[in-house]
Amino acid sequence: MRPDPGTAEPAAPDRSTVEAAGSRTAVFAYGDPAAPAVLAVHGFRGTHFGLEPVARALAARGHRVLVPDLPATGASTPLDGPHDAAGYARWLAAVSGRLGTPPVLLGHSFGSVVVAAAVAAGIPHRAVVLVNPIATPPLEVSRRGAVAATRAYYGLARRLPTRPARSLLASKAVAVLTSELMATSTDRELRRWMRGEHVRQAGLFADRDAVLEAFAASTGGTVRDFAGRFPAPTLLVAGERDDLGPVETQRRLAALIPDGTLHVLPGVGHLIHYEATDAAAGVVAGWLGERLGPGQASAEP
Repeated sequence: MRPDPGTAEPAAPDRSTVEAAGSRTAVFAYGDPAAPAVLAVHGFRGTHFGLEPVARALAARGHRVLVPDLPATGASTPLDGPHDAAGYARWLAAVSGRLGTPPVLLGHSFGSVVVAAAVAAGIPHRAVVLVNPIATPPLEVSRRGAVAATRAYYGLARRLPTRPARSLLASKAVAVLTSELMATSTDRELRRWMRGEHVRQAGLFADRDAVLEAFAASTGGTVRDFAGRFPAPTLLVAGERDDLGPVETQRRLAALIPDGTLHVLPGVGHLIHYEATDAAAGVVAGWLGERLGPGQASAEP
């Protein structure tokens, strides 16, 4: 959801910094501090900017949404150990522990794997929301040409000296291409805005090695690896046209989660957070109200 032309600039989120698993982690908070907390985790190569539209939409529906930059991305420094699923899970538990009360956990794309790993490791939480969850390894379901190009891109970044590798990983042209490949909307202005969002986040990472570790984690692990260890109600929000998470794989994943519910948004792909912001926020807020009871806000802002 892009900002409406002619409207006032929204208020900046509250920003804080916490120490978590060796990372000085930047956390951006939206909404009333007294409202029920949602701790949201963005995807690979993103930052909190990617989830900001959804965070604002959920805040308008009565939630306090906290979005940290993943370690070694945005304004957060790297972990004190490997950037893998276990490392990210340890980090998320430390961030969540600063909140005082167990939050609702929300993860988008690779963030769904981070959340799932943390849930399986025992992080206290009230409910789980997975948006565009990774149900199968992304490189197994992607188009063959895209898989080859992705492997070649990150393989080249691994072989290059540090400075040119960073330039390659921060490439605006690659960010634009990636945005266009994932977009499903026919709205030209929305697509232009999404390209801009991907471009502004492309260079927001600490170093090449952390990106490559995160790439290995994002392409090797899935929510399915942890699905049997979800103790709380879990909502999966999938896109009907998501090439990285086809609907049939999402149905199978939901069936593996003890209290899993699947909601498929029509006509949208892997960029639900951009292309179907209000619809997704409405589904999430409505489901939380139904499953967690009064005080969880209504589906309407």
